[in-house]
Amino acid sequence: MPRTPETVYFEGASVFDACILAQFDLCQRLENLADSLPFKVDTRAAAILAKQLQSTLRRCHRLEETIIFPLLLKKDTKIHTVLDRLRHEHQEDEDHARDIQESIQAFVTAAHKEDAERLGYMLRCMFIPLRRHLAFECDYVMPFLLPTASQ
Repeated sequence: MPRTPETVYFEGASVFDACILAQFDLCQRLENLADSLPFKVDTRAAAILAKQLQSTLRRCHRLEETIIFPLLLKKDTKIHTVLDRLRHEHQEDEDHARDIQESIQAFVTAAHKEDAERLGYMLRCMFIPLRRHLAFECDYVMPFLLPTASQ
């Protein structure tokens, strides 16, 4: 079956949706970690989360910026300002994720858990804005993309 513009948009929306779900999962895991601090931390799960955080965000952001954003620009060139804002948020999220990764790794390997409050604050400063960003993408970007698939 040949790839038509409609199937390209539909495939893009499907992969975009998978990335959004992966990021919502990260948010839930970050919140669970924050809620478990300082003494109920599953250090193995925290270490896995630290390892996956940056790579998952980077993979999803690259997909958005290289596949989804160009599809949206083809549909409406006036969306450029919104996409620039989302790119900026992606960079902030990736920078913050790097700091969180280092902090989680330090916390799970430390004998004393003095930085639990600081780590909890960092985690909440990551997952709350990330959820807001994802909600915007679900509410505004995804619907903007999906009608194209049915046209």
